[in-house]
Amino acid sequence: MKDLLEKFINREVGINIERPLRIDSATLTSVSDFYFSVIDENKGYTHHFSYNSIIQIIEHPDGIDVGGLFEHKKHFNLVIKVGHIPEFTPM
Repeated sequence: MKDLLEKFINREVGINIERPLRIDSATLTSVSDFYFSVIDENKGYTHHFSYNSIIQIIEHPDGIDVGGLFEHKKHFNLVIKVGHIPEFTPM
């Protein structure tokens, strides 16, 4: 996993940082032996994810288009999907 991600250090990637079904832009800033770090485009926060949180990685040299029906399509060479803990709120 580390070898795959190292190719994209300091590059923009797509990742579902805060919401499971929404891919946002982030810059991959670091890849260590146990986790990787990204800075999100919207708030500038640094997020750290362990490798075991990764569900899927999609890579394509011509890029991957992501976006919803009424959203502007974004284009990434690497998309990372991480698992999220479901949030339950009392009714």
